[in-house]
Amino acid sequence: MFLSDGYGGRTSDQQICQDSTFYKKIEYGDEIMADRGFQIKEDLLHYYCSLSVPPGARLKNQMTTSECKRTKEIANLRIHIERAINRIKTYRILKTVLPITLLPLIDDIVRTCSALCNLKPPLIKER
Repeated sequence: MFLSDGYGGRTSDQQICQDSTFYKKIEYGDEIMADRGFQIKEDLLHYYCSLSVPPGARLKNQMTTSECKRTKEIANLRIHIERAINRIKTYRILKTVLPITLLPLIDDIVRTCSALCNLKPPLIKER
């Protein structure tokens, strides 16, 4: 997973991806998983990558069979992403209100917690 620096306010997902090193990390043919509101599909086309978002019901009442199947596939993968994010949240330093004096260090704090999570056993057991 990719971890960008922290951004405040109303910074768009597209702006964060452009400002960070995210696009330098992806490779030809990669499939990027994101939430429905993530607006980077056109940017990914320049890198010959695709964006995978849950289809979701739009203006119609019922999803098609292919949309249901795709939603299930994505949901099965998203579980692992949620579990990884949950691992980061278990560190007590991230559960409290941090003093404003730590603002310059917040990126390092989150990155360190993420690195510690990488030392834990894998989320998905190999078969």
